[in-house]
Amino acid sequence: FACDAVVMVASRLENDGVWRDLQARQAEWADAGIRSVRIIGDAEAPGPIAWAVYAGHRYARELDEPDRGDALPFRRELAALAPE
Repeated sequence: FACDAVVMVASRLENDGVWRDLQARQAEWADAGIRSVRIIGDAEAPGPIAWAVYAGHRYARELDEPDRGDALPFRRELAALAPE
């Protein structure tokens, strides 16, 4: 497909405001029945949407299990834009 321009829409900054607000209220967690709050996905580090989806899926699978640390990363395709 021919085009005049490609506009990349991407943020390179994490958005961790909610996590920071929750950390500031850690003293209230026990009263609410909260044992821990974890930062995942783009809140931790920006990246492709697949990484955020993977982080959420992994967190849900491992909920209430001991922390395994960093697992082997999933495989992904690297695409490049180049003139024809």
